[in-house]
Amino acid sequence: MLLSCKVDKDESINNIAYIGGEIINPNSNYIIISKSKVKLDTVKLNKQNRFSYTLTDFEPGLFGFFDGREYQNFLIESSDSLMLRLNTLDFDESLVYTGIGAKENNFLMEIYLLNEKENYNILGFGQKTAKEFDSIYKTSRDRKLSKLAKIKAKNKTSKLFDEIAKASINYEYYAHKELYPLANYKISELDAFNNLPEDFYDYRQTIDYNNATLKDYNPYLSFLRFHFNNLALQNHFNHSKDSVYNKLDVHYNLDKLELIDEKVSNEDIKNDLLRNVLEQFINVSNNTEDYDEILKSFKSKSSNKKDIENAKHFVSSYKKLKPGNKIPEVKLLNNKDEEISIYKLIKKPTIVYFWSKRNKNHLISSHKRAKELNVKYPEFNIVAINLDSISYQEQNKVLKRYGVTNENEYRFKSPTKSRGLLSVKPILKVFILNKNGGIVNAKANMFNIAFEQELLGVLN
Repeated sequence: MLLSCKVDKDESINNIAYIGGEIINPNSNYIIISKSKVKLDTVKLNKQNRFSYTLTDFEPGLFGFFDGREYQNFLIESSDSLMLRLNTLDFDESLVYTGIGAKENNFLMEIYLLNEKENYNILGFGQKTAKEFDSIYKTSRDRKLSKLAKIKAKNKTSKLFDEIAKASINYEYYAHKELYPLANYKISELDAFNNLPEDFYDYRQTIDYNNATLKDYNPYLSFLRFHFNNLALQNHFNHSKDSVYNKLDVHYNLDKLELIDEKVSNEDIKNDLLRNVLEQFINVSNNTEDYDEILKSFKSKSSNKKDIENAKHFVSSYKKLKPGNKIPEVKLLNNKDEEISIYKLIKKPTIVYFWSKRNKNHLISSHKRAKELNVKYPEFNIVAINLDSISYQEQNKVLKRYGVTNENEYRFKSPTKSRGLLSVKPILKVFILNKNGGIVNAKANMFNIAFEQELLGVLN
């Protein structure tokens, strides 16, 4: 299927590369190849669930593949002949590469999985002193850099790989340090900042805010988001009387937008960071009076016209979803493909949650949580709405595959329009409605510790 003979990356066969492989338990009959969030092609799987794709006249770098549910990056350079194999039931953990370029991509996946594991532990380490915390993650960083040195000693690696590999290690370490003041809940964030060693953030002197090579790489972008959260918070503490972190404070978020505009010149990176700030704020704040101020600042700084139009629509939609308003009417399809208004389902206090086949973990956990709530709060009607453009048969097949069901399963008649009308982003958001369809909270989270208190408030 692919070239099996070894090709030296320095030979004359330039600007051609191959990516292919086998998908076990595929979620769809295709994969999507993309770069910089732009879809390059849709590649069909054959009867053996294999695919092959040739890249020509391309710029070496990070690409992505999407199997209909999950996404992962891969590095490809001129003359690479890369094969992957994965089982969607254990997506990242099962992903392995063979062929030319495999050693580099297997290393990046190894670091990705190590980083993912460390992220689960950060809250537990947040109560340690700053020096103890730094020592734990610095030791981990040094082990990873040692692994990288061994890879480079055994193989002729490119400058591009070296840069991306170092970034995946260093920026993850830096991100943990940016998170430390927020992870330490024993003291206020202001006190946490004041108690840090003087050299704790020395690496900030070397940050490249405009690295075009890394502009689509999650370790780099995640670090920048945490970094600007911290810079803005420290700045906010300097000109306010606050001493604790409040992500709903409009002035703090305006500070964040200003700092991004001041320090980042690469338009792709800047626009991504600006968009993230606006979406995060609108998604959590119920204070609609602050929306216009955030939107005004965003519009003056973003150069992406599509982002600006989407932001205007996003803000307008959320203004309509403020507590007290009635939930907008959307048309649903039931298990008989009959059209039904969402209003027909609201005969008592109602919880509406959403799921997608693209997010397995949330699909399973949300249905299990709904089952628990159904037992504890029979006074509520619990409605599940699928966000995908799929038939009832496919929807039912997905639910059966994961062993989760809910009696009230529906899907949008017009998914794109309805998702926009209800601003279903992030997928975790849940609507709590009173018996008349009035919005109690359009941004609830059924996994939040305060969620059941909100339900009791409705009943009382």
